[in-house]
Amino acid sequence: MGLGVPAAAEADRNLRSIERIVAALIERDDRPLTEHRAIANYFYGTCHDFALLAVGTLRHYGVPARLRVGCAGYFVTGKWEDHWVCEYRVGDRWALLDGQLGPLARDGFKIKFPVADMPAGTWRSAASVWQGIRAGTIDETVCGVSFVGIQGRWFVASAVLRDAAALAGIECLPWDYWGPGLRFLETRTVGDEDAALIDALAEALEPAPESREAAAAILERFPWARPTDTVTSVIVTSPVKDVAIQPA
Repeated sequence: MGLGVPAAAEADRNLRSIERIVAALIERDDRPLTEHRAIANYFYGTCHDFALLAVGTLRHYGVPARLRVGCAGYFVTGKWEDHWVCEYRVGDRWALLDGQLGPLARDGFKIKFPVADMPAGTWRSAASVWQGIRAGTIDETVCGVSFVGIQGRWFVASAVLRDAAALAGIECLPWDYWGPGLRFLETRTVGDEDAALIDALAEALEPAPESREAAAAILERFPWARPTDTVTSVIVTSPVKDVAIQPA
């Protein structure tokens, strides 16, 4: 049908902030964002970008919100697909919002649950998935990004690092790696010593800390998990080293 990502939009997925996303949209079509755009002028983002925009919108209206990194069980039957969502405060609890699931997506995936307050178990944090793999209740081969052939505990372990960072307000991209994550990326394995480290971090993150301050305290306890000043960003097999990231 001739559908695909236009060449000019290939770099969209690497934009790290709402400011840059909006700038890209306006550069392609400078009309108000409420105006419908031609397909060629869309922003071609990922689940990270939908979640980031949802978080930013809620924060704008004074609602505490944060990015979360984990896996969704509602895209491919029998698989836990890497997926970023928005978590926001409702009274005394955190609720999950999947900003990617608009009406067309819900129809396409036959999703019946409320996407603005998703039921427990539809999406699981990276720490929860890691614990399931370690306990033998989740098969590591069904965890990852199935359409590009990425799977296994090494990827989930890296996602635990990314979720720890996001909870502390350091909002990375889904393909950012640092510290032990670089070893996981290079070897596609998690050695026994590293597995024990991720076990301890996952225990601290599941259930998730209530506040950014509490999450930052966890990174103080596990300094090896904190993103370094620059990271290696890898989409499938194309690395971009020494990318600077900034706290949210």
